[in-house]
Amino acid sequence: MHATVKKLIASATLATTLGVGAFATTGVVAGAASPTPTTAAAAQAPAKAKPGKQLRRQFRREAITSAAHTIGIPRRDLVAQLKAGRSVAEVATAHGVAPQKVVDAWVSAGDKAIDKAVAAGHLTPQRAAKLKARLPKLAARLVNAHRHAH
Repeated sequence: MHATVKKLIASATLATTLGVGAFATTGVVAGAASPTPTTAAAAQAPAKAKPGKQLRRQFRREAITSAAHTIGIPRRDLVAQLKAGRSVAEVATAHGVAPQKVVDAWVSAGDKAIDKAVAAGHLTPQRAAKLKARLPKLAARLVNAHRHAH
């Protein structure tokens, strides 16, 4: 994938909003149907890969998978359209899905991840409330973001 797509997808996963440390200790993946232990992900990571980098890759995959599922298209089709310079909102609209539905899916996944981090004692309720307040705006911005096609 191109660096710009990776950056868009990385942001879309909300990893920067939620904090990689919280995910690393809870094993929560945004957008995943069920939590994935990070120890298994770390075991599959190349020896030189940093734990945070591996988690960000995993979050990117999950965010794109979640968006593709919400839109109702194969993941590879969404990736191809993002590489072509379309936004997630444009892809969703072209398939008869309101972009807000993707935003809502990402926010829901983020909320669940934050709740699990709080339950595990990795986030304070105050920090969790601040993060949850930021999720809708961030998700909306990322759904509408464009990548410049090469």
